[in-house]
Amino acid sequence: MSVELTILTGLIALLALLAVLRPATLFAYPVAGSLLMWVFLLPQAWRIESSGDLNDFEPTLTWSYMILCMIMTAVGFWAGGIRAAIAGRNDLASLRERYDFDKLLKGAMALAVIGGIAQILLEREVATMQAGDLFTGAVAFYVMMTALLIYGASLGWLLYLYTGDKRALVLALIGLVVTVPTILLAARRELSFTVVSIIFLGLWFVKKKAISRVLLIPLVFVGAILVNQAGAIRGYIAKENSTLIGALSADDLEDKSRNKNNYDEMASGVSDIAITSWSDRYSFLTPYYNTIIQLYVPAFIIGHDLKDSLKADEDESAGAYSKYFASGATRTGFADSFQAFHYFGCIIFFGISYFMGVLWKRANSGDVLSQLYYIILLAAGLKVFTESTSIFFGVLPLMFGSTYAVFRYARRPRKVGAKLLPGAVQRRAS
Repeated sequence: MSVELTILTGLIALLALLAVLRPATLFAYPVAGSLLMWVFLLPQAWRIESSGDLNDFEPTLTWSYMILCMIMTAVGFWAGGIRAAIAGRNDLASLRERYDFDKLLKGAMALAVIGGIAQILLEREVATMQAGDLFTGAVAFYVMMTALLIYGASLGWLLYLYTGDKRALVLALIGLVVTVPTILLAARRELSFTVVSIIFLGLWFVKKKAISRVLLIPLVFVGAILVNQAGAIRGYIAKENSTLIGALSADDLEDKSRNKNNYDEMASGVSDIAITSWSDRYSFLTPYYNTIIQLYVPAFIIGHDLKDSLKADEDESAGAYSKYFASGATRTGFADSFQAFHYFGCIIFFGISYFMGVLWKRANSGDVLSQLYYIILLAAGLKVFTESTSIFFGVLPLMFGSTYAVFRYARRPRKVGAKLLPGAVQRRAS
């Protein structure tokens, strides 16, 4: 086995071990990312090495780049935490001085209602589609807007933990319960992790109650099965008219839905990185720009032709040669960042992790907005490792825009001469 893959395995194992030694760090971004890679991407990498199928693509180039990216992820998170150092902890009384919690609850309800309407419209749109039809622009738009339901539920959960307001608890429960059919019948791993992280991150940020080791092990075990066997689980549910629980307890979950080599994501990433290195063709900001266009320009309003004309052309040479790419698999954020900036793509991992580190430190200091942002972004942040880095940036406009409106509405006017909250920065008089 290559030295590079051995080093990568050791680095990821070291970061993942922190979750066992200190369960409070389970949801720290580099730790959660390393756990995901340990159960999902690393096994694929070792299968590639042992099979030798991809030797023509020189996988050690990918392992070296992944080592660099994981180092930058750990360093970025640490640096962000230092930068966001805050003296003291903002308690409930201090937060009430800054925000009107009743208005925050109203704002959370508004987000949940908008997201719920989008969910209903999405289900109606999908119900009218014929078998084999491609998703329409309306479906893509509604899928994005349903995220507001999770935003509202997350804020409601935080408000309940702070105030004990039963209305906030009801809002949180409604928002999370709506996701249950999707989790049980569609085995959506991202949504499953989002629900778990909302619950436990809220308890940690507000109540300082960390997940116990007794619960940690089965959660990681079930998560590993769900992450690796999502396609097989969905196929079993559809074929046997079962649920997620039934699929997890089944004896045979062989995935026959596609030509699966058990290393699809890593095989695609290895080939993409190798081909980009050979061709010396880099996409720079194109994937990130196109992601924004894809998410926020509604084709069902302006038309597909106009939307497509707004997108920048991408080099498709890598896709043409990636014979190991399987339908339903993703190409990993290591591939798209390398395709954009070569080895400098690791700076994207540093920047994302730095931002998450700032949020983590501020959230642990009691800043409710940072707590909400971290809860919302953690699942998208993990997609950086398994899907693409551009997807993280695509989430930001919707998150910032919707939450800014809510918190701006709920913010109390600052009293003249009032003391700033801990960690606040005094503005200079102009």
